[in-house]
Amino acid sequence: MAADEQPTQWVEDGTLWLRPAPGESVADFVRRAARARGTLTDTEKVQLRDIFAPVLDQPADDAA
Repeated sequence: MAADEQPTQWVEDGTLWLRPAPGESVADFVRRAARARGTLTDTEKVQLRDIFAPVLDQPADDAA
């Protein structure tokens, strides 16, 4: 099977896997992945907040 004939989305052992389609932009791939994933649970939101807290809690860099 050629690379462009491989699926761009599949489920394996309960895990959703995605790969960019040939010619698909990064922005379109991210949008498709977000739609496929669905809404985060409250627990997942808390876990992500804990993971990214060091970055989110930093003061904004005015030089940027």
